[in-house]
Amino acid sequence: MDTLQFSVEALGHSSEFVSPILVLLGVGLVLMLLDAFEVRSPLPWIAAAGLIGSSVLAWFVGSNESQLAFFGMMETGGIAPLVHIFLCMSALFTLFFLQDYLGRQAKEIPDVYSLMIFAVIGMILLANANDLIMSFIGLETMSICLYIFAALYKTDVRSNEAGLKYFLLGSFASTFLLFGISIIYGITGYTNLTMLSSSAVADTLMTAGPIFYVACGLILVGLLFKVSAFPFHMWTPDVYTGTPTPLTGLMSTGSKMAAFIALGVVMEKLNFVAHDKIVQVIALSALFTMIYGNIVAARQDNLKRMLAYSSVAHAGYVLLGLAAASIGFKAVLFYMFIYTLMNIGAFGMIGMAEKQFEDTNLDHWKGLGKRAPLFAGAMSVFLFSLAGIPPLAGFMSKYQVFSSAIREDLIFLATIGILASVIGAFYYIRVIVMMFFQEKGEDAPSFKLNYGSLPAVGIGILVLLVILFGIFPSLVLEPINTAFHGEAVNASVTALGN
Repeated sequence: MDTLQFSVEALGHSSEFVSPILVLLGVGLVLMLLDAFEVRSPLPWIAAAGLIGSSVLAWFVGSNESQLAFFGMMETGGIAPLVHIFLCMSALFTLFFLQDYLGRQAKEIPDVYSLMIFAVIGMILLANANDLIMSFIGLETMSICLYIFAALYKTDVRSNEAGLKYFLLGSFASTFLLFGISIIYGITGYTNLTMLSSSAVADTLMTAGPIFYVACGLILVGLLFKVSAFPFHMWTPDVYTGTPTPLTGLMSTGSKMAAFIALGVVMEKLNFVAHDKIVQVIALSALFTMIYGNIVAARQDNLKRMLAYSSVAHAGYVLLGLAAASIGFKAVLFYMFIYTLMNIGAFGMIGMAEKQFEDTNLDHWKGLGKRAPLFAGAMSVFLFSLAGIPPLAGFMSKYQVFSSAIREDLIFLATIGILASVIGAFYYIRVIVMMFFQEKGEDAPSFKLNYGSLPAVGIGILVLLVILFGIFPSLVLEPINTAFHGEAVNASVTALGN
């Protein structure tokens, strides 16, 4: 067993590597104190400054070489700094819409800004964990904040329903995950992912028999629930519907990015690819998630629920990348970043047009292209990108995932994914047709667009990024490639291979 021991010094435990997380923690505490003393007007600006500062710090102190901290429980090198920046950006873009949305809803809730910061900390801990216990801590830190987001409107029936459903089902999923972790610990005596990937411990797992598959199944249940993959998607439409719309964008992007990265790391460290049965389970989940999400989304007459089901479909595309084993992990990271831009933009624009729940009915969006052509045009960019229409960034993200699957000989899954994308294109383009080529019915109520300048700036930035990264995807792919070239100690770097 001596060969399995490693020194803390060798793991790079210097506090400078975790300083970006500590910055976020400090900002979250400051936000709580200011709220307690009723100093509330600067809260969103302080939150934005904290996210930007933490991202800049992560860029400068991070390293392409593997660095571990907290006694080997956290990865701070390799792709970890880049993941940190992506997750901070998902919250930053949400802030463009949140204050304006809550103001128009006449429901100022200042607690939301500190909760958002703590949710991002949980996402970062989950995505960059090098220990199963740290993964669970990150997952729960993130989830508790998301449960509160779902039930943010205390007097609203839909919000109460969303919060209760998410909390109960999420608690069960977390229990499954923790039970799976405990079985892995019982088999090996370790929860550290570096230890679990060592040859001696890997041999122990390979010879553990059915109990290993039980542990892997429980871990998969916990993580597949968080990414709303089939058949653990049932909470998604109701929770997304009841959650304040800009926060729905964060919930559908940042939290899923963290969970997918954590799943990819666990798959590599526990050597799932060496077990055909486990890979088949992931492949089947990807298959049914793509089919179910797109078919049900096409039947929706409410824009918010349509995007909720479409997020299920997109989870299937990402699972397809993970099923492609090591070669698909880089594509997964690229896909989730682009999906973050598209989906936060789409949900942000719905929030800009929404004053009451009925405003998300598709009939209300008929003829919007004539009444607000710039607004409808920007929404069309996000919808075209979600559909995978070139030259927008959504096309490149799907291309990366499908090409990864094809290179790993997952021809059937890739074919189904492409066909499912055609269904997705139908319901995305249907919204565009309603906005530009259909007239509002005489009896259908119309809503007035009334939003501040900050959401408009956010939409402009997101539209430009979706177009820019579609034409020049290397602007994102090159940093990802560079991050993966570091000499790996943890799975998030070795998952792709050099």
